[in-house]
Amino acid sequence: MPQELALYQDLTIAETFNFYGRLFGMHWGHIEDRGLDLLKFLDLPESERFIGHLSGGQVRRVSFAIALLHDPQLLILDEPTAGVDPILSASIWERLLKMAVSQKKTIIITTHYIEEARQAHTIGLMRHGVLLAEESPQQLMAHQNCSNLEQAFLQLSQRQHDQIRGCDDLQEPEDYPSPSQCPRPHLKPTSLWNVDRFLAQLMKNFVWNMRNIPMLLFVLMLPAFQAILCNVILGSEPHNMALGVLSAELPHGLSDCEHLPPYNCSAQGPPLSCSYLEVLRHKQLKLKEFKDLDSARQSVERGESWGYLYFPENYTRALMERIESGQTVSDQVLDESLVDVWLDMSNLWVSSMIKRDMILGVVDYVKNLLLTCNFSPELADIPLKFEEPIYGMMIPKFIHFCTPGLILSFCFYLPIMFTTGAIMMEREAGLLERSLIAGMTILEVVVAHTVLQLLLVTAQNVVIFISFYVLYYNPFYGSLTLIMALVWLVEFMGISYAFLLAVFFDSEKLATYAGVGTIVLMFIMCGIVWPYQGMHWAVRTMVSYTPLQPAVEAYRAIAERAWGLENPIVRHGFCTTLAWIAIFSSATYYIAKKKKLGT
Repeated sequence: MPQELALYQDLTIAETFNFYGRLFGMHWGHIEDRGLDLLKFLDLPESERFIGHLSGGQVRRVSFAIALLHDPQLLILDEPTAGVDPILSASIWERLLKMAVSQKKTIIITTHYIEEARQAHTIGLMRHGVLLAEESPQQLMAHQNCSNLEQAFLQLSQRQHDQIRGCDDLQEPEDYPSPSQCPRPHLKPTSLWNVDRFLAQLMKNFVWNMRNIPMLLFVLMLPAFQAILCNVILGSEPHNMALGVLSAELPHGLSDCEHLPPYNCSAQGPPLSCSYLEVLRHKQLKLKEFKDLDSARQSVERGESWGYLYFPENYTRALMERIESGQTVSDQVLDESLVDVWLDMSNLWVSSMIKRDMILGVVDYVKNLLLTCNFSPELADIPLKFEEPIYGMMIPKFIHFCTPGLILSFCFYLPIMFTTGAIMMEREAGLLERSLIAGMTILEVVVAHTVLQLLLVTAQNVVIFISFYVLYYNPFYGSLTLIMALVWLVEFMGISYAFLLAVFFDSEKLATYAGVGTIVLMFIMCGIVWPYQGMHWAVRTMVSYTPLQPAVEAYRAIAERAWGLENPIVRHGFCTTLAWIAIFSSATYYIAKKKKLGT
C-alpha cells in the first residue's frame, strides 16, 4: 500500500477489486467474496461507487483493501490509518495483529503516529534517514527509561541532534549489512505473459476511455477537424488578389472600356488594353485603377495590392503593327507593344500564381486577337505542347502534394500524444508502479495500450480517409490495402516512439514537449512544406532515412502513381518505417531495463 492513493478515479470500487484481483491471479468468485468482506471490515460504501466520488479517507481505505485483497504473506503498508477515525483505526490494528499472530504473516508499517506503533512486535525509530533504534516497544522504553514511545523518540532525536553538533559522544551506530550482502529472497518469478493480467489491463484501459466521453470524442473528431481545415485552407488557390492598372491609351481611365464594340482589326478599333484586362478579370484578379505610377507603387508598398501594370500610350497601334510587320518591326514599336509589370515577389505562391495567370491571360488574349484578324490562333501558342499527364492532373493543386504528408503526420503524432499522455498519467500517479508490483509486466502494459491505441487510430483513419478522399475528392489511384498497411506501420511507429518518450522522461510535461518538438521537425522534413528533392544534397541524404519522410514518398507513389512493392521508393518507405519501429522498441526496452521499470 503506497503513500500516494494510486487508484483509477474513473473505476468503481468493484472494478478496482476486479482489476487488481486478476493481476493477483484470483478467480472472479474469490474476488467477489474477498471484496464483500473488505467492504464490511473497512466500512466502505457500496461497491458501485466511483473512486473519484469517495472522500479522502474512503479512498485510502480502498487502497488498503487492495493490499489485503489476495491475502498476501507479506504486507508493506505506508500509513494505513492516516485519515481514519479512531474506532476504525483500532479495528485495523486488531485485524493486522490477528493476521500476524494467527496467520503468521509479516507486516511492515510506516506511520507518524508513534503511540500507534506500540502495538507492533518490533519498531524502528528513524530520523533524517538514520535508524536510531530497533527493538520491541517495551525494551525501547525500558532502555530509554521512558513511559511512552513519544518521550523515547524525543530523547533519541535530541541525542542525535547533539551528536551532529559535536556536543555529545554516542556509541557508533550499528553496522547494518548492505543490500548486496543480504541473501536474495526466494520469490516466485512472474511469468512474462499472462492472459488474465493482459485482459485486466486491456479492459481497464477500455473502461477508462469509455468513462471519458469528452476525451474520446476529442480523439475521434480531432482528425476530422484537422483534415477538413487542411482541405479548406490548402485546397483552393488565392483569389481576388488586387492588381493595379495604369493605361496611358485610355484618356478617361477604365471607364473607357465599358460598352465597347468587339475589336475589328482596324487602327480606329477599341483599345486592346481593355481586351487584356477583361481576360485578367476572368482570372480571379481584382483590378484597381491608378492615375500615376507613384501612387500605384505606394499601394504595393503599403500592402494594398500585389503589383501593377502599365499600358503605353500607343499600345494598341504598336501591337497591331508588331503582328502585321513581323521581322521588319522597329525597336520602338516593340517597346510600345510591351506591358510593363511590377510585382511584389515576397510571397512565392501568390506571386507565382499572379505571373501564371498574367502569362496565360496574354496567350488567351492574343489568340482571340489573331482569330479576329483572320490569323491562325496557334501562332500565339508557346512552342510546347503538354500532353495528358503520365501521373497526376494537368493543373495540380497544392493540397494534392500535401495530402500524403498531412495524413502520415496525423497518423504519427496522434498516437504519440495519446499514448504518452496515458502512460505518463499512470506513472506520475503511481498507478503503473502499483500494477507492476501486483504482477503486471511491461510487455503486458505495452501490448494492452498498443491494442487499444490501434483500435482508436483505426477509427481515426476512417475519419481521415473519408475527409480527404470522399468529402474533398483528392486523387487516389493505387492500392488501398498497401496504403492501409503503410498507415498502420506509421501509427505503430508513433506508438513505439510514445513508449520511448514515456520511459525516457519522468515528467509528462517534458514528454509532451519532446513529442511536439519531434512532430514539428518531421513536419518540416517530410516534404509537406517543400519537396525534399529541393533540399541541400547533404540534408536530402539525411532526410531520406528519417522516420517519416520515406513513408510520405512511398504513400505519394502508391496513391498518385499506383506503384507497388516492386518499386524501390515504396520498398524504401516500408523498410525505413520497420527499421525505426525496431529502433524505438529496442531503445524503450534498454531504457526501461536500465531504470528498472517493471523489475
